[in-house]
Amino acid sequence: MRTVLRRRPLAAALVFCLSSPLLLGSALAQSSSESDQDNAAELDTIVVTGSNLKGIDLQDAQPVKVFDIEDIKASGAVTVADLLAEVSQAGGGTGNFSTANSGAKQGDSPAGFAGVSLRGLGTASTLTLVNGRRVAVASFANGSENFVDINAIPLAAVDRVEVLTTGASAVYGADAVAGVVNFVLRKDFEGLRLSGSYADSAASSDEGRYNANLVWGRSGEQSRAMLIVDAYKRNALYDRDRPISAVEPRPSQQGIYPSFNDLFAQDIDFVEASCPDGQRYDGRPGFPASRFGEYCELNRNAFTASNPEEERLGLYATFGYHFNEQLEWFGELAVQRNESRANSEPAPWSQEEIDFHHPGMPTALRQRLLDAGVDPDFSIFGWGRFPDPRTIEVETRNWRLVSGLSGVVGDWTWDSALNVARSDSEQRAIAGIYNVERFRAALLGQLCADGSINCSPDNGGVYYNPFNGQTENSAEVLGLLRERVPRAGESKLYGWDMKFAGDLGEAPAGPIAWAFGAELRREEVRDDPSPLATADPISGEVPVYGFGSTAVAASRNQWAVFAETLIPLHDSFDLRLAGRYDHYDDFGGDFNPAASFRWQAHESIVVRGGWNSSFRAPSLAQSGAGTTLSSGALPCADGSEFFDSFCDGFAEDDFYLSEIYGNPDLKAETSEAWNLGAVFQLGDSTTLTFDWFNFEHENLVDIDANELFRRALLDPSLVVARGELGPGQIGIETRNGTIGSPIEEIHLNLINVGVQKTDGLDISLEHRLEPAELGAFTLFFDATWTHSFQRSESCGDDVSGGRRGVGLCRNGVRLVERVDEFRYPEWLAVAGIKWRYQDYTTRLWADYTDSYYDDDQRDGVPAGRRISSWTVLHASLTWDIGENAFTSLTVRNLADRDPPRALGSATNFDEFNHDSLGRWFQLSYTHRF
Repeated sequence: MRTVLRRRPLAAALVFCLSSPLLLGSALAQSSSESDQDNAAELDTIVVTGSNLKGIDLQDAQPVKVFDIEDIKASGAVTVADLLAEVSQAGGGTGNFSTANSGAKQGDSPAGFAGVSLRGLGTASTLTLVNGRRVAVASFANGSENFVDINAIPLAAVDRVEVLTTGASAVYGADAVAGVVNFVLRKDFEGLRLSGSYADSAASSDEGRYNANLVWGRSGEQSRAMLIVDAYKRNALYDRDRPISAVEPRPSQQGIYPSFNDLFAQDIDFVEASCPDGQRYDGRPGFPASRFGEYCELNRNAFTASNPEEERLGLYATFGYHFNEQLEWFGELAVQRNESRANSEPAPWSQEEIDFHHPGMPTALRQRLLDAGVDPDFSIFGWGRFPDPRTIEVETRNWRLVSGLSGVVGDWTWDSALNVARSDSEQRAIAGIYNVERFRAALLGQLCADGSINCSPDNGGVYYNPFNGQTENSAEVLGLLRERVPRAGESKLYGWDMKFAGDLGEAPAGPIAWAFGAELRREEVRDDPSPLATADPISGEVPVYGFGSTAVAASRNQWAVFAETLIPLHDSFDLRLAGRYDHYDDFGGDFNPAASFRWQAHESIVVRGGWNSSFRAPSLAQSGAGTTLSSGALPCADGSEFFDSFCDGFAEDDFYLSEIYGNPDLKAETSEAWNLGAVFQLGDSTTLTFDWFNFEHENLVDIDANELFRRALLDPSLVVARGELGPGQIGIETRNGTIGSPIEEIHLNLINVGVQKTDGLDISLEHRLEPAELGAFTLFFDATWTHSFQRSESCGDDVSGGRRGVGLCRNGVRLVERVDEFRYPEWLAVAGIKWRYQDYTTRLWADYTDSYYDDDQRDGVPAGRRISSWTVLHASLTWDIGENAFTSLTVRNLADRDPPRALGSATNFDEFNHDSLGRWFQLSYTHRF
């Protein structure tokens, strides 16, 4: 990885056949009227990510990071997500997500998917392109955010990755708020190449990764074709397989052995004596009861996977045909099929009515209830979890077709393309999802053998046994209760664009370069979950336990026109201006300008800088969503923000269910970004760059549950008793309708919540040494220092609630600093050395993540506790075996370092910034025929 310091070709955007016959005729007529020598302009003109200008040397003009094919090869990465872990600007916060954050619950990232975020501003604010053009977003959203699934891009097809780390809506339109990640895929190859790799951790568990790919290509005088087939398989890594994550820091008080209470005579909950001693909290020394009484805890990490099992199979093909030196046809086809399995802890069930005369009730428990004064003529109530984890399988199919023409008209180049893409996903539950109505009937002996619920204990009724660890239920009973809750998602993109680039006019230091263009785009998103997984529109109830999906149906038409120019005002000073107008049929239009400069202050010093405005239209998953069912927990550490109010002085996080509603009236997010940097060429071998960045992001679309609790402290009418909130009504349900009573459920909707600001410094250093006897050495260093990351929240006074970084309350709003807080490290860095000697290339490098505070608002996290910094060493060795083969060995996490302990995370480590895989080895071999 390095900063762009010289002219690098970014393949002219893939273009379509079936372009306008008028343009085709014009190009052919032009070619017949001029000599071959005059028409020798190349069709592969230079285009750099962040600009539509072609044939212009934009050396050092903007902050772009590049991974070329050699960087990819040396990194040992097998997937795109592995590679992007080396980008310091993509770390920090919770914007990035991968399969490590996936699960079966609605609040988890979708199983088998991954997204990239720059500057911690979120995947929806980072534009992901393939060959400079958009692709269809994933068919399942990540919460309320649409995103591009980078797992649909096989790394074997990637020629290089270019990462623009500043806003670019003036060039690309919506979503380029934080920057652009552009995957430039291979477009030509000659011959046949086969590659394979195997990787696994040093642990005794099997986390094997298998990858095989084939590359074939052929070129003629006028035509070319290339085909890539890539297959990948990864076994699961379970939290229970690593000591650090085997036991969660805050086990659930609802377990497979339920707690029971009649809610009348009993003062506290009772739990069965058959609950294992180490899990039973009943008031014995060392096992204190909770605020509600006895419980049998459950370690949820015994069921969850850090890296779920997945399989991928992809095909990528490119085609090209040169009609003559002025006209070329390009074509691209990509097809990908991914399968993944993910699971979450067993689903909870709460306050369910149980027949006092249930035949499975242990005699000792029945006697305790009678001794407590429970009336046997009435039912009791239970709080527990089902015995098996919620498990889902997801199959996703993606395809993309780009076809078009590129040509030359006089001194101008042009290209135009049709772009059609689609993503389809199917999800099904294979375990752990139970029907509410049937389960309730079975607890009372009213479930019939055919699945109906009109039986009775004395007339064919079937019981579900919630006692004795729920182990005494037959397969027939469980089969009547379980559901598969299928879900189908679909995302479509149809696009057309036309671009022209050339010189027009003169400036003091040379011709003025221009680029003009237009774009049409239609996007459609549909998410159809089973009715069993969606809230009833009248009652708000969900037909299954602990599992939900959001129904989405939305489409959008958009058109845009854009222009860009480079004005050489002086031999040492260039000014670049750009502007783009985008119009959407559902919320109107937006114009975004940009200005940047490049100043050659000295033969070895380049100063660069710029300003731009960007925007993000509300995603289709946000504007077209129905009800999202999720869950959460209010942090209740002693002295925390809500400790004396909603927590009622109890230092136990309060868990709740939630309903989140879409909002068709959302405004577009807007952003302004500034960057100022310098590139120092210190001799022929050393390059040093500094780039300061500043983003101010307004009208942020989000949901913030803690924000609802803050609003409720200012407006207590938002708090009502359990069951009193209707569908679509915003508020908080507590057990008795007061602040301080246990929280049951919250309802909130997507809104424009406010502003977030961030600024900092990117640093890059590359030093090359080439002594003839010892080979060539390259030292490299890339780091990002985040000076500040602030986000607004509502407030009623200047009380901080025990939190650091809380600003003054002004007009009901304050800014809260996140840098150095949980999941927001101040420094991220990558440093290493590469040595090439004859047929061998060795790379040794380290990833550094700075220390930061733990989430000490959570129960059980000591105030002021810090998560240690983490430095992880990696090494790779590549041997070129003659001209047609090479093999490589990569070892990641050489020292087998555990991630630093983070008590604020359920896995005991921060899965967004660290990982628990430990040392792992990868051996690969490539042969070319």
